[in-house]
Amino acid sequence: MKPFLIAAALSLGLCSCSESTPVVQILQTIQPDESCSFGVGDTGIANGSLNLAYRNGYLLGLVVKSNYTSTPIDVNGVPLDPETNIGGSAAAFVDTLKLSYTSTPSIRIPDGEVPYSATINPASDANRLVVNLMTAEAATALRTALSGTATATVRVTLQFTGKFASGGKKFESNEIVYGIDVANGTSFVRTCETGEVPEVPEGPCGSGAGQDGQNPSCQPGPAAPIVGG
Repeated sequence: MKPFLIAAALSLGLCSCSESTPVVQILQTIQPDESCSFGVGDTGIANGSLNLAYRNGYLLGLVVKSNYTSTPIDVNGVPLDPETNIGGSAAAFVDTLKLSYTSTPSIRIPDGEVPYSATINPASDANRLVVNLMTAEAATALRTALSGTATATVRVTLQFTGKFASGGKKFESNEIVYGIDVANGTSFVRTCETGEVPEVPEGPCGSGAGQDGQNPSCQPGPAAPIVGG
């Protein structure tokens, strides 16, 4: 009877199977600076904020690892693949950024698949990519739902898909979830007084105000010219 019981268990899918670790892995989330630069060792950012009154997108830097390598092959002593950790047959080509959304309070935000072109070097944990976590449809849905002082916490799930250079085998990265507190109003930003001028921050990648608390501020204006002698 034991062999029969084992076969029955297998047919019912009662065996425990472990999932393989994704070859391409998103390791870290970092805010890029105004020149769109960031380093692998920079301090990560766990969640952010976005004011749709100033901008539609949310830019995020990602550190991505690839565990994929290829075995060197020589033909008559000549390597088919150059000895380098950049590109080559073991490179991974990203073609799609997959985004999905949930929020509190609940807002109907459509998921999206965005064309994305990037090369992930093999056997490296230092690939750096910059993504926009807000599709046009997601920004429109949130702007419609929010006004005045209303806010929502949006959880964005992101994942890369693509193909390896060698053989064209498809891959999917791990999924990560990033939280954004979203608003759509200027009520918390004070109006500049007489003698002051608004100052707009450069923002990540030079994108301006509205992300992660980088809002316009008021600075002293130029001194008025002296009249008379």
